[in-house]
Amino acid sequence: MSETVTGVLEETPHADCRATADGVLTLDLALPSLTAPPSLELRLRAKEGEQPRHALPVESAGADGRWRAVLGAEPVLAEGRWDLYLRVAEDGDWRRVAPGVRDLRALLAREPAAVEGPLAVRVPYRTKDGWFAVRAWLRPALAEAGPITVSPEGSMTVRARLLGAKPGRGAAAVVKLRGGGKRGPAREAELVDEGAGVFSFTVPYAELVAEESAEASAVWDVSVRPATRAARVRVARLLDDVADKKAVFVYPATRVGEATVQPYYTVDNDLAVRVDRQDRA
Repeated sequence: MSETVTGVLEETPHADCRATADGVLTLDLALPSLTAPPSLELRLRAKEGEQPRHALPVESAGADGRWRAVLGAEPVLAEGRWDLYLRVAEDGDWRRVAPGVRDLRALLAREPAAVEGPLAVRVPYRTKDGWFAVRAWLRPALAEAGPITVSPEGSMTVRARLLGAKPGRGAAAVVKLRGGGKRGPAREAELVDEGAGVFSFTVPYAELVAEESAEASAVWDVSVRPATRAARVRVARLLDDVADKKAVFVYPATRVGEATVQPYYTVDNDLAVRVDRQDRA
């Protein structure tokens, strides 16, 4: 049995968070009614099966009723969304925790060239319904996207940096039709060396619109093949402080014939291109 508490949590607990460039998260909670540390844990949202959990050791952070927990670089969190829960006694109920102040400035100072694979990335964020959560990614390699330029003439140019893999002979960008199977339609684009480990590639929209097997609405996923026989690496944008890019990084839509083409980030922050065909609606 845990030590007694001098009161109950009448208000929703809040956690302030500070992140470092290497992914360490420090959580501070103001819980003046407690005389013993609460239990704190992260739970991975799982659609089915057992819900993985990770307990966070909690220590006193001062005489004013502040408590602190640190999520170190290890263990590596599985890719997904982890919700924060708190319990004030061993026989008590687990409660969701709301976000307080989030200091994520260090995430913007990360140097991609220093990141080695496999890549473990964490970004704390506020969920749509107002709770504290951590978005985690775990990738063997990554093509970290930088600026994306959309040409009014009908193309997309992406600047990126390959992490966790090195480009070799046969390296190319690959844009593949989603749902087309392993041997489904795909288009390749040449990688242009921009120096300092950065490359670029250009995807002409006309090549995507011309695919006859595409439905009224089709999505093309963007990857990089580091070498001729190497596994493809998704192009994504993970190394910043924005957990969900889809509604934040919005790119222009371009008319190509009877179709509208628009690049976007998926719910996993992977780069994709949507083609909507009015003549097949």
